[in-house]
Amino acid sequence: MSTSFHTIDAANRRFEELFNSGKLDELVNLYTSEGKLLPPDKNKYEGREQIKKFWQAARDAGVDNLRLTTGTVLEAGNDRLIETSSYQHSLDKGNYQVIWKRTSEGKNQWQLDIDIFN
Repeated sequence: MSTSFHTIDAANRRFEELFNSGKLDELVNLYTSEGKLLPPDKNKYEGREQIKKFWQAARDAGVDNLRLTTGTVLEAGNDRLIETSSYQHSLDKGNYQVIWKRTSEGKNQWQLDIDIFN
């Protein structure tokens, strides 16, 4: 498996840990400051505050025990990765695609830039 796969798989483990423990202030920092979340409710959540509100509402609705299964990670230039994977939690399961962006924020790490799931 590629280094990109391992990098994103490790980021997914961190996302799970933060979501499942309710540390949403830390979780939203995994997104770029201009990040976008496009969930099945047909709304677009832009920026960390809106994304945090979405994830808080999900937790309030009983979503827990989130598990992400990293599928494929494709390199799309020097500063983008495209991940296509699946998720499962206490209320549902489905698929998602994330465009990850390498940023200088957070020590030149990969952050979720566009997060789409069904």
